[in-house]
Amino acid sequence: MDQWAFFDEIKAGTVRNVYLFHGPEAFIRRSAMAALEKKILMPGLESMNRTVLAAPTAQQIMESCETLPMMSDYRLIVVTDCALLGAGKAKDEAQESTMLCEYLPNVPPSTCLLFDAGGPVDKRKKLTQALMKMPGAVSFDVLDDAHLYKWMNQQLRPYARSMSREACETLAFTSGRDLTLLSGELAKLAAYTEGRAVITPQDVEAIATRTAESTVFVMVDALSAGKAEAAFSLLDVLLGAGEQRIGILAMITRHYRQMAYLCAMRDERAQGGQIAKALGVAPFVVNRLQQQARGRTFAQMERSLALCVQTDYDIKRGAVREDAALERLMLLLLKKDE
Repeated sequence: MDQWAFFDEIKAGTVRNVYLFHGPEAFIRRSAMAALEKKILMPGLESMNRTVLAAPTAQQIMESCETLPMMSDYRLIVVTDCALLGAGKAKDEAQESTMLCEYLPNVPPSTCLLFDAGGPVDKRKKLTQALMKMPGAVSFDVLDDAHLYKWMNQQLRPYARSMSREACETLAFTSGRDLTLLSGELAKLAAYTEGRAVITPQDVEAIATRTAESTVFVMVDALSAGKAEAAFSLLDVLLGAGEQRIGILAMITRHYRQMAYLCAMRDERAQGGQIAKALGVAPFVVNRLQQQARGRTFAQMERSLALCVQTDYDIKRGAVREDAALERLMLLLLKKDE
């Protein structure tokens, strides 16, 4: 089941004996863990009835599961860093996996056994396959746009704030989609807008922390407009934040490649949704790219992309120094297209 089905089950009072939490969305996974603990652990007795096992053996897991809860209906056993679920070969993997797979149907009704993978799992592993077949396998995936915007406004409720879809899109574009980071940005925006109920896109633009990708987007804006001072100032910001020049070059190259594809698809009368799917980006990002590429032809974008690719090649073959190459590329991109 997905994360939303899990929360619905918890609200309805359904608790599984065995859970597998897997997937990339860490913030929601932690929220799910907290919801499960609140549901099954008696207040004040949490430490007595919760056991966390890091990289345990099969025997240690089974022994913990057989321990009765203390003045509570459930005992929660959380297994982390389980090598039997991840990539690579674990010690005595075949024997350990077999023991656990045979034990899973016999977990006592007073035990809630949770395997917290902390990320993606190796679906080829025997234990992973067994757990995935059980009703308590929960996938925590990156939120789609609709769920992300809903989540942002839910986070803002305690602050008596709200955001329009446009403001949510601007924040996701500016600060990324990592919920742990976004929760801090939302708190910062709530403080910044003290005395107002609605957070605007302008508020986001004013104080939200920019990701490297977002900063590169603005840098390309400056390069396209021939604004050398602004472009090199943004380069200094990226370098000051610890970004490497070769990484910045890769992001610039990716950006011009996206604009080249967009121009080609625009010439073929493709719609925004088709372009977003082809580029693998949100429709809001396509709108930004379209604004950036307005008045530019595919041939112009292709020439800019060729400069990026050639610069990368020159660096890797040792023909130019990394620092000199990036600055030279930016100067070439600043030139007006003929």
